[in-house]
Amino acid sequence: MVGEDIYFPGDPDVMRYNLQQAFRESPVTSEDAAVTVAPFGAYRHSLPYIAGSLKAMGTKRPDRIIILAPPDSNSAGDVMLPESDRFATPLGTLPVETDTLEELRRRSRYFVNDEIAHLQNHSIEVLLPAVHYYFGCVPILPLLIPRLTIDQLTPVTDAIASIQIPGETRILVGANLSGFAPPREAEGTARMMIRLLMTARGTGITGNIATFENPPRSAWPLALGHILAGETTRPHILSRGNFETEYEGNAGTVVFASIAYIRG
Repeated sequence: MVGEDIYFPGDPDVMRYNLQQAFRESPVTSEDAAVTVAPFGAYRHSLPYIAGSLKAMGTKRPDRIIILAPPDSNSAGDVMLPESDRFATPLGTLPVETDTLEELRRRSRYFVNDEIAHLQNHSIEVLLPAVHYYFGCVPILPLLIPRLTIDQLTPVTDAIASIQIPGETRILVGANLSGFAPPREAEGTARMMIRLLMTARGTGITGNIATFENPPRSAWPLALGHILAGETTRPHILSRGNFETEYEGNAGTVVFASIAYIRG
């Protein structure tokens, strides 16, 4: 696990205690949201937001969770799928719905296997301990969403939306509202992302994102989740905050939010 003892505790007992506390203290009530957004980052900063996003999905365990998150690099390319049939967490493993991933590969040339990208990635991994704690051993479809062109975004969305799989599916988007940047720049990026989500219904976000001069790498999983939520839902910001951190000797800010797509 890339994030063990860096982004989250590797000790199962410590992890379970932290999760119990975060879910108990979260003020979010069950909203039965089909799509939610949670940040990826060190648990000391991100866990309250992750707990709120999962609680907004409701208490009933879904049949699967599709997880959309950016790769570690800000590169363009195709949607990256894992080859592994299980993902590890300190609380146990989560099974990957490999048959559905294979169906996505058959339906669109924009889905490719890239096990190395998943092994090096933390944006999905940091969400999984909380998923395991809240829903148990639920099957997952982990998809790394890179920087996509408008021509890619539509067929990728169509491929995911057209998959005929029985049961209840939830979508969890791992995304930060800004990248690591000076405070004013991070806040400005976050405000633009929020405006983008709040003013565009469904596929309307496709044209808007093309006008974004310097979007964060989370913009594409956010846009994909926004479209998959459908035009009958609206994003509700459950909580939002900034935290200051240091990267390669430079101080900066990242903006987090917990978002739920609610019908009406």
